[in-house]
Amino acid sequence: MTLAEGPSDSEGTNTTVVTEGLEKVSLSLLTADGTIHGSSGLNWSFRGTGKNRKELNEAYIPVPATIYKTDFFPPKKVRFSVLTDDGKIFICVRAQEAWGKAIETPENNSLLGRYFRDRIGVLHDTPVTEKHLVDYGRTTVDFYKLDLENYYMDFSLSH
Repeated sequence: MTLAEGPSDSEGTNTTVVTEGLEKVSLSLLTADGTIHGSSGLNWSFRGTGKNRKELNEAYIPVPATIYKTDFFPPKKVRFSVLTDDGKIFICVRAQEAWGKAIETPENNSLLGRYFRDRIGVLHDTPVTEKHLVDYGRTTVDFYKLDLENYYMDFSLSH
């Protein structure tokens, strides 16, 4: 199965995927101690003091060692498609350091940042706080493995 490689920022619609029986992982958008990443994760753009970053929506989804040491996601740098519960499609890779501890959008690292900010109601170019996520109703995102190169990402409130 191959998902269409349409524009990542195309209009989405609610998408229903039968997830029963699919392999699933839940990834936290917070640190292990329950706080938001200040300069990584959803706030990756805010890394490095004194740098004038033009794009303040860069983000990635952290992948903990308990997951990146498995074969749930493809190896580092291998592209895979992610269909979201609201009908968006992203082309993603595992990246960062030797083991690939982050899910990123390789063509533009701000696609995920804009997506999550839109979903939780935070203005673009604004840091995300744990309160934003809690107020939205989720601090995790669920990934379901459809096949070796396609995934379903659920960030809905009806999980």
